[in-house]
Amino acid sequence: MKKVYLASIGQRSGKSVLSLGIARNYPGKVGFYKPFRESMVKWNDQAVDQDAMLMSHILGWEDKLSLSPFCYDIFDPVSMDDIVAGYEHLISDNDFMVIEGSRDLTNGFTHGLSHLDIAEALDAPVVLVSSTSPSSVDGTFMFKSICKQRGLDVRGVVLNKCDGCREKELMESKGIPVLGEIPTIPELRSFRVSEIIERTSAKVLAGEAGLERMVEEVLVGAMSPQTAIRYMRRGQKKAVITGGDRTEIQLAALSTDTSCIVLTGGITPPRTILSRAEEIGVPILLLDGDTLAVSEVIEHLIARIDPRDKFKMDLITKRVRANVDLERIWE
Repeated sequence: MKKVYLASIGQRSGKSVLSLGIARNYPGKVGFYKPFRESMVKWNDQAVDQDAMLMSHILGWEDKLSLSPFCYDIFDPVSMDDIVAGYEHLISDNDFMVIEGSRDLTNGFTHGLSHLDIAEALDAPVVLVSSTSPSSVDGTFMFKSICKQRGLDVRGVVLNKCDGCREKELMESKGIPVLGEIPTIPELRSFRVSEIIERTSAKVLAGEAGLERMVEEVLVGAMSPQTAIRYMRRGQKKAVITGGDRTEIQLAALSTDTSCIVLTGGITPPRTILSRAEEIGVPILLLDGDTLAVSEVIEHLIARIDPRDKFKMDLITKRVRANVDLERIWE
């Protein structure tokens, strides 16, 4: 059976995009395996890896937990035998297996459970997915060198968010085949207000009618009142994250193109704010965490692909087909 191991140097490299593109373009039956869970979403009161949730939807696989069965614990790691067994459980009658690695090259290295170790144990050729940042390019050459020392089959690299860049020429001049250059897809940066609730369990204080509004920008309202309105006017379809006591920021947000307001610190705003938000259908969400922690969680939604979003999935399918030499990946 054919297979590929998708590795990356760092976070938000584009593995999820490539996994989806491979699965929806392959002419036969595809399976998916991601040994270690990372970014989690809720499903039937259970924590499931969001990539496993996405791929289970695409592939029609009911047992979502089996697609990404383990959590990496540096003090109590699973064994490689467990990882191999998890993979073999999913092979079934698939023609091609997509194996997705962890978000970081070093993850699992202490216990022989890194990208390199798992790819070797599963006898899977490696395709590296990388951004075009200088550190990622350097990391790609380092990764290729280590793979060569280990005798691993590296098919090449797919560059993500590559807009007229010179990295392909540089890499190929030094012996690394570039299998594709996926351009930036601005539409992938948007998500629904309801996804914030799913990810954070925020309480809806007002504006419930607007939960399906799209968010295209995240703005942290930590500026002065004088500066706030200027910044608010620049942002379109934004989620504004601010303290529950920052009434002036909330008012500025409600007077501009705002998709929702996320209040931190567990502080409920005045009734005037809630009434105005209800009137114009802008959700007010309440969380107990501090502004920085909440903003980090919501920023991660930018990288998420909601399996209910047919437009995004179709767009990714087409962009991967048009910009990646898939035949070289699944040969």
